[in-house]
Amino acid sequence: MFTVARNIKEGLKEDVTRILVSSLKAPTHLTQDTPIIEDTKTVSSYNWLAEHETDSDVPTIQVPGAPPILHLPKGRPPMKLQADSGHHFIDQNACRMKGNSGLIPGLAACHAYKKDFNITDYDVVTDRNNLIKLFELIELSLVGNKDAVTPVTSTPWRAPSIEAAAAKRGRGRGRGGSRGAHPFFQQLSPVHGRGIESMDRRAETTRIDVDVVSGYDNDTGKYIYDESSVKKTLVLTRWEPANEEVVISSIDFRGFGHSFLTETRQFLSFEDGRVNHRGPEDVTGYHCLVEYKLFGMKLLVRYHADACDMTKDEFVKWISQDSIRDLEESDTQSEGDSDDGSEDRTLYESPVTDTFDLLDAFKTLSVKTEQKSNVPVKLLSSLKPTSPQGNNPDVVSLPKIPIDIIPTPNAVFPGDKILQVKTRGKHTGLNLEKLYTQLFFSQTRNVFVAYHTRGLFSETETSKDDITAGMSKWADDNKELLKKLTSLFREIKETVGGMGGKGALGFILKKKLNDDPVVLDIQARTN
Repeated sequence: MFTVARNIKEGLKEDVTRILVSSLKAPTHLTQDTPIIEDTKTVSSYNWLAEHETDSDVPTIQVPGAPPILHLPKGRPPMKLQADSGHHFIDQNACRMKGNSGLIPGLAACHAYKKDFNITDYDVVTDRNNLIKLFELIELSLVGNKDAVTPVTSTPWRAPSIEAAAAKRGRGRGRGGSRGAHPFFQQLSPVHGRGIESMDRRAETTRIDVDVVSGYDNDTGKYIYDESSVKKTLVLTRWEPANEEVVISSIDFRGFGHSFLTETRQFLSFEDGRVNHRGPEDVTGYHCLVEYKLFGMKLLVRYHADACDMTKDEFVKWISQDSIRDLEESDTQSEGDSDDGSEDRTLYESPVTDTFDLLDAFKTLSVKTEQKSNVPVKLLSSLKPTSPQGNNPDVVSLPKIPIDIIPTPNAVFPGDKILQVKTRGKHTGLNLEKLYTQLFFSQTRNVFVAYHTRGLFSETETSKDDITAGMSKWADDNKELLKKLTSLFREIKETVGGMGGKGALGFILKKKLNDDPVVLDIQARTN
């Protein structure tokens, strides 16, 4: 399906407030002893259930979700994959919500799993994608600042076409360049003109919607704007010109990442004492919401996770233990005195070392076309609002948004077992700077890399690494930039708060010698 790109200025007022990013200062109250990151915890998670959405014509998530496993049996012959092509989501959440905020599924998942969830407990609520964009913005602003000291591991943001051109011609940064150009562009030779155009296009299509809210109505999916409220939260919503695309590999080569995941990922569920394999036509994504403090500022960050760092046996143990525990607790509660339906879902991350009888679940691996939840009706009664869809008591509907939630008996998946998957040509290394930037903001510590030769993948040409140490060093090297990011949050919050709580961010690249290389524009939104 081909979609027409949206206008980046749609729904925005004309008046512009401009922030020179290079003028940002790190907060003065922070000391050398202030932790960069602390109190990391997975809050909730969910899967998108495409098959249920097709049947009900309502976007549907499963809460808490379960990540897929990577299935690469030892001794498997090398597999030849075609380059990525066909329909791809750019932002699945916004696409499925059809005009409603793409953050709604994440907030609904938090409310469904933890009944006392409150958006104002956080200073910032956002997607990881927004944090990466803003961090790169700050990083780029240092280029034209003579007083700034760029961290050792920091690399100025460059479009992929610039990276490719530099690699092909063997040109390092700082060569070429033209007199009178902005210091940033002096690093690029004249042949990189197309790369500069690419950067301009990125600036012209980069927008982040901003809301400064005093609350959130889970029934309607609407933010609450109370100017008299002391406690307010900065909400950053991802905005893309198009939320989905059709890729034609012969025209636009994107690598083999999607093809590899399609071939090797398996979504499993444990139902009625059996382990079931759910195909890609049913489960189309797994999203996590993680909270942590960044220099004391509390963030709630949603991100898409590729897979989990577990074998099939380990995953079956994890997913089945929660189902068994949930049913056992239900039987115990039914014999007790309390029956008010007010129990909370305990916020914890299940250990993977528990031992128990798996009931030969793994041996009964099968495929089901219809999924039936094992969630007790008592648990459903603790989720508000509960308006069963049709005759199915296992679906919690939020008709005013609309979205359907199918609860599961699982605890949230252990955050330290989430796995980021990358594919690379056999003689191509990872860009560790970009990798650390991406995974730092979701606090993902495990990376799986599959190497290939022109699309030929072998199980022996893979690696799996815990990058905790490297990511920690990256954070320490980029400490000053991360401090400036918290300052940027505060400035955005103050500016948009003065606009009635609804705004949007955009950035502009400057090429003149006396200009800052990048400027952040803030405009009020009409809706």
